[in-house]
Amino acid sequence: MKQSVATFTSVFLLTSPLAHAGAVMNMVTLDASGEETGRTKIYGQSEMIRMDDGDTTIVFLGNELLYIDHDDQSYIVMDEAMLDRVSAQVSDAMKEMDAQLAGMSPERRAMVEQMMKGRMQGMTAQKNAPSEGPRVESNGSGKWQSYTCRKYAVYEGAQKTQDVCAAELDEIDGADEVMQAFRDMAAYMTKMTESLPMRSNQQLNPGELMDQIGGFPVHTIDYENGVIAQQTSLDSVTKQDLERDLFAAPKGYRRQGPFGGR
Repeated sequence: MKQSVATFTSVFLLTSPLAHAGAVMNMVTLDASGEETGRTKIYGQSEMIRMDDGDTTIVFLGNELLYIDHDDQSYIVMDEAMLDRVSAQVSDAMKEMDAQLAGMSPERRAMVEQMMKGRMQGMTAQKNAPSEGPRVESNGSGKWQSYTCRKYAVYEGAQKTQDVCAAELDEIDGADEVMQAFRDMAAYMTKMTESLPMRSNQQLNPGELMDQIGGFPVHTIDYENGVIAQQTSLDSVTKQDLERDLFAAPKGYRRQGPFGGR
């Protein structure tokens, strides 16, 4: 986004008590037996998105991400400054570990290094290694409740992990606001993850999936080992003015460091 547009958005949010033309979506999750197990409320406005599941809230503001723990009344800010601190702490820990290994006998050091090799293999990723990502296959069209949608099957390797029914954005008032904010958040999370010195190759970035699916997923079936594990669907969506306080940590909550320290 151009700087002038970003600047205008910032000024608007600072001077207006409301962020207009927002969308609120309610998603419901059912287990394999059809029993409701959770609800998620999604607020979307411009570049911002907020996702509530009751105990926790995730807020994305374009250049930072907030993870809010309501039980603990605390929050973590994930931004470039946090990444720099995490990288420095990981680097210090690695140096300390190298120093400890240097003081061991050759036999003891070889045994410890062999034990650590298996653990580190799953956490350390080569930055130039391409990510396979999910494989998405189109399965024609279908319907979910009142929505006409395109159907997709999602695979990880040979294993099907999801069936998705995605409605066109113009069928869902406000869906374009939420989808754009979600894509921006997914891209930001990818950037943050790739900058970490240690990360998992097994983590699936939801942005990779969204890039391959057109429309908004109004109904998704998740599978585990070929068996339905849960279903998530769009329960309701409304357009409304959203207070800017929705996209901030609640007053009185304390800010935590990335490892729980202040």
